[in-house]
Amino acid sequence: MWRYPRETRPYFDWLVAVAKALNLQPRVTSTVRTNREQTKLYNKYLRGESRFPAAKPGTSRHQRGLAMDVVTTDPALLGAYWKYYIGGKWSPKDWVHYEI
Repeated sequence: MWRYPRETRPYFDWLVAVAKALNLQPRVTSTVRTNREQTKLYNKYLRGESRFPAAKPGTSRHQRGLAMDVVTTDPALLGAYWKYYIGGKWSPKDWVHYEI
């Protein structure tokens, strides 16, 4: 089970439930990150070893429990739902990242 604050739990539970209902085969890959985890991802990104961007430690929405990474079969569709119904942020440039 993934972890995130009680305040954001309903939104991310909704995201995964919608992805399942649309048969998008969601797989949560990242939720709340520690500073150490974020530093590791950021350094990997700086070295060009990551497909996805990573924010500088201390600035990541993941560290505050306001972001979740989810791999699906149609991220654009799920991103459209996320933006329309929740008012969250999503971009095809970082298609796994859903942010409140």
